[in-house]
Amino acid sequence: MSFCNDYDFELDSIAKFIEDRKARKIVLQLPEGLQTCVSLIVDFLRKKFGNEIEIYLSQNPSYGSCLVDDYSAAELSAEAIIHVGHLEYPLYKPKTPTLFVRGGYRKIDVERIKMLLNEICRESFKPICITTTAQHSMEIHNIVKNMQNCRFEFKGIILGCLLPETSDCGIDVVIAGGRFHCIAQALGNYARYGYLKTICIDPYINSIWDPKKDVEKILRVRLWKVREAFDAKNWLIIDGFYGQHRQQLINFLTNALKEHGKQYLVVKALKVDRSLLDNINAEKKFDAIVVVSCPYIAFDLTDYEKPVLTVGEALMAINKDLNRYMYPW
Repeated sequence: MSFCNDYDFELDSIAKFIEDRKARKIVLQLPEGLQTCVSLIVDFLRKKFGNEIEIYLSQNPSYGSCLVDDYSAAELSAEAIIHVGHLEYPLYKPKTPTLFVRGGYRKIDVERIKMLLNEICRESFKPICITTTAQHSMEIHNIVKNMQNCRFEFKGIILGCLLPETSDCGIDVVIAGGRFHCIAQALGNYARYGYLKTICIDPYINSIWDPKKDVEKILRVRLWKVREAFDAKNWLIIDGFYGQHRQQLINFLTNALKEHGKQYLVVKALKVDRSLLDNINAEKKFDAIVVVSCPYIAFDLTDYEKPVLTVGEALMAINKDLNRYMYPW
């Protein structure tokens, strides 16, 4: 439980949200990394409300706030969803009243982060942008606001495929644990601006690293996957649910396929992985696969027998134009 105490689950805010809505059935949704902390939240709510409320734990994917489990809430006739680990996704609003609890990380080493930022400060005459994730947003914003040595600008949080605007920056400093968010932001910077230097700070181990080699490797692989799909005739299109259902992109893509005389099948999937592709024998039945639901899934399937593409990459392949749709999603 000591691990869970490192995060702020805003328990009083959860209780108030439930009270204000007079909710009696609650769906609780946490990302995989915080699933182990569910008992901390449930025990608090049991102590607060006793048997007045029923709590259901969603085990459907929760990779981001684009995947708020609205269907489970509807099936259960739940009056509220507590979604932990993310802030609200601007392109999707759940039908069930939802409280987004960012799960703020309590143990950021403020002085160490300041020291690392001061080291970066010397490298740019332009503003240095700061981007981060939900877990660190408030803490990092406060650190940046109180630093005087450089012109730091807090640009907001990275929401998977929605990335903060950093066009006026000399350097973009991404403060996030692990590698996913920093590489995502670096890819976006590269695609949108040609190349904007991106530096990563991991607040869990207080280290700096450079994602440039990772980005270059990914882009080399992505361009080869596009080239592999130039002559694809039979396409599999994978659409998602919730905020990962993107009908406009489906329409745009299928219209392009029709115009070029291609065949296609659209499937719906809540979770997209290798087993899904294997179950429908995608290697044998399709020449190319497009994941519309989440662009990063394509990056995880680079070793699949047939090219797995994002929408932008698919359009490049259909039009046989490697320059027209450089933004990868």
